[in-house]
Amino acid sequence: MITRILSASLLLIAVTTQAKDLALGLDNEWQISPYRATRVDYFPFPLLTWTGDTFYIDGDEAGILAWKDEYNELKIKGLWFDRSYDRGDGNGWAMQQLNNRRTTMMAGVSYQRITPLGALFGQVAADTLGVSNGIMATLSWQALLPIEQLAVIPAFGLDWESARQNRYYYGVSDAESERSSLPAYNPTASLTPWIQMAFDYTFSPRWDGYASARVNFLDQTVTSSPMVDKSQSYVVDVGVNYHF
Repeated sequence: MITRILSASLLLIAVTTQAKDLALGLDNEWQISPYRATRVDYFPFPLLTWTGDTFYIDGDEAGILAWKDEYNELKIKGLWFDRSYDRGDGNGWAMQQLNNRRTTMMAGVSYQRITPLGALFGQVAADTLGVSNGIMATLSWQALLPIEQLAVIPAFGLDWESARQNRYYYGVSDAESERSSLPAYNPTASLTPWIQMAFDYTFSPRWDGYASARVNFLDQTVTSSPMVDKSQSYVVDVGVNYHF
């Protein structure tokens, strides 16, 4: 899921995986979104991971391996963007008068470069379903610190989201303002720095488990929205994989 770029999906990249490896897993994700909402979002998500010579499937994304060698990886991909807002979970009458914000499918390209100091990762993706018509870009760094069967994977990065993306997910239209009494809001593009710590433990040649936690430090463009009452958002993932 794109909001957890370096969670389950990139853990499977960071931990060495042989070509044509096939794995099935279950990911459990908890999101504390910045919305004025009454519950924590929970997503149990089955994972299928397979890497071939040209194509790959990696949980909630799949695509083409346009270039892959020991140090470089270029992907052309489609992926699920899992941000959403359900007005039934809104905290208070006004938030419950707003329209729902839906998840979408995005398409884009990513590049990862392995260096002696860690992996540099960049990605650009755009909405394909006309939900937000937005664009999102990510630049990040991660390290892989093996300790026997345990891999420790610290990471940090920066997400850029276009004005259209933010208007859909955090804006308040004139019609919504009139209906809810919240002020109308028309956000611009945003930059969101984030940090993450992840762990992957190899129980056996067939089984591994992982856990990660990520904190997003939200741009003022987002925190100024009448829909938002937090300055950070959080994502926690716990899961297991079985390798065939």
